[in-house]
Amino acid sequence: MTEPIDSATPPQQPSASDRLRAASDRLRAAYWQVLHDLDAVRLQQWEQSNLTLPQLRVLFQVRRSPGITTGQLAKCLGITMSTTSGLVTKLADNGLLTRGTSQDDRRQIPLQLSEKGQELAGELAETTRPFLDGVIECLGDDVDRVASALEALAAAAARVRPQ
Repeated sequence: MTEPIDSATPPQQPSASDRLRAASDRLRAAYWQVLHDLDAVRLQQWEQSNLTLPQLRVLFQVRRSPGITTGQLAKCLGITMSTTSGLVTKLADNGLLTRGTSQDDRRQIPLQLSEKGQELAGELAETTRPFLDGVIECLGDDVDRVASALEALAAAAARVRPQ
């Protein structure tokens, strides 16, 4: 026998904190799923480059900021100066980075990608382009909404990230 439905008592609505917690859980799950799915292609290519992830981070940061110094690079990547120096030395020894000179301050050594470094960084970037193009195509009309959400996520992460 089923119990009668009490029409006088409305269904319990989740509280604002419960809704926030549920949305936060969804965001965390989606974040990790996206990282896993989108990075799979890139990580596979990186493994084939025979470089470590920290070396690749240096390579791509120098690509984004030609002329960056080791000190600026350390600060930007959030790693120690000695760690950065070691990474720069390995990349330079492998012919992927070149060290320049500064006429203003000889202690400041601007870094550039060598031709070999530019080729490798370009190959790595081009590997992910067709994959992302496919993702964008699947998004269809949602691409603008998703791009806006990712921009908001990036801005929030930049505000929270330690300097």
